[in-house]
Amino acid sequence: MSIDFDKLIKTKSTGPARSGKRLNILFGTTEVVPYAKTGGLGDVSASLPKALAARGHHVYVVTPLYKHIDPDQKRFSRRLTELEVPLKAKSQKKVKTVVWETRLSAGVTLMLLDYPEYFDRDGLYGYAGGAYDDNAARFSFFSRALVELAVQFSIPVDVIHCNDWHTSLAPIYFKQYYQKEMPQIATVLTIHNMAFQGEFAEGDFDATGLSKGTYLSAAQLKAGRNINFMKGGIVNADKITTVSPTYAEEIRTKEGGHGLDTVLKKRKKDLSGILNGADYSIWSPGNDQYIPVRYDKETLNGKRRNKAALQHMFELPVRPTLPLIGFVGRLTDQKGVHLMVPAVRKLLKGLEDERAGFQCVFLGEGDAKHERALQKLAKEFPERVAVHVGYSEDMAHKLIAASDILAVPSEFEPCGLTQIYAMRYGTIPVVHQTGGLADTVRDVDSNPETGTGFVFEKYTKSELWKALDTAATRYRSHRKWRPLMMRAMNQDFSWAQSAQQYESTYYDAIGA
Repeated sequence: MSIDFDKLIKTKSTGPARSGKRLNILFGTTEVVPYAKTGGLGDVSASLPKALAARGHHVYVVTPLYKHIDPDQKRFSRRLTELEVPLKAKSQKKVKTVVWETRLSAGVTLMLLDYPEYFDRDGLYGYAGGAYDDNAARFSFFSRALVELAVQFSIPVDVIHCNDWHTSLAPIYFKQYYQKEMPQIATVLTIHNMAFQGEFAEGDFDATGLSKGTYLSAAQLKAGRNINFMKGGIVNADKITTVSPTYAEEIRTKEGGHGLDTVLKKRKKDLSGILNGADYSIWSPGNDQYIPVRYDKETLNGKRRNKAALQHMFELPVRPTLPLIGFVGRLTDQKGVHLMVPAVRKLLKGLEDERAGFQCVFLGEGDAKHERALQKLAKEFPERVAVHVGYSEDMAHKLIAASDILAVPSEFEPCGLTQIYAMRYGTIPVVHQTGGLADTVRDVDSNPETGTGFVFEKYTKSELWKALDTAATRYRSHRKWRPLMMRAMNQDFSWAQSAQQYESTYYDAIGA
């Protein structure tokens, strides 16, 4: 597939709202930085509302109040009126929920739902790698509460924007109970990762409070013997988006749709891929609050100093001429850890010259088998490989700023943000040609004058091995590497254009 990068990369804001109508957007999410994050959703939920507000809209971001968030310590404001959330039909078995508020940025209000029975516990979705048994009830409640906020509180709402399966029932609740009396409100669902769909046993359907006769069917929530929250959202939302143009095509295939490709094909005209953006006020080496030395294109020596600091931190030999490869992400098969370990081992095994090869630092947490494999690799090559098990926002910034190369060998990647962040830091990505990775990184060998990274097509250990070896070898040619760094740092994936595309989606959904 040919990718038109010029349509994806814009450097200037395109101005105020398209029709002059300022929208009020209720943005439901289970993660928002800096309060809760397990992946890119947390970043998007903080950055996209901010970019929409910059275009003149007002955004209410709604999220659960998790156990680790102390509203008094954070000085949140408590709404005097509690939210009443029905657990069954329109007004049956209501429970009261405290709502806390704070301001995320100009034009963006964060509303946190305080319901201890479901959210006053460790973790967001589960514990020790397992999901909570009552997740169907927890996120049915959250989806229903999102809709009730639009109805009960004095908040003008034009669009309810849902994110992933955790809020996918909101379009159903709205359509079932309130669409006739509030026809001006539209619903939009953004799919951040089709691999996670909120699939539960049929016995969990009662937790939704919906009519079995209407919604426990193959046309609605039923998927085989189970129920599927994501499917319900896809069927009922007015518009559907996902986080890159290529991923919008991939999820309509049998391989990429994870069982929902047929449903997505039926909604093709309402589905669009909008590339995630980067918040350069946070992710930029010139103003990064986490890195030891700030730098820019004119002061690249600062990058070397960050590299030396990271090498020292991980007790690696401080060698500026050795390329440093970074990996930041969940330690799962999807992220390609099972390819990285043998590829790195093969490239480092048998090195006789200490000036050859590279160093590699891994940051992340996930499957125990991958954590053990990485720790074993670090023991095999103590002067070449280091591992930090666990996620740290601070460490992620430090690693991306210090690395010369960022490995993103994902089997599939809806968008990916680390490769976008890395380019701004002059850290060259090595990526698999899939999803948003394909939409954001130009292969330098195929595009010598415009390339921004190294892209491998076949998802195999040998192809990743070759790509890493090529990148590490190219690093040693300053004449070729520095222009590549400059091109990467000049890329602009800011949220301005993506926010305009979301705005257009909202207008289309409400018929403006």
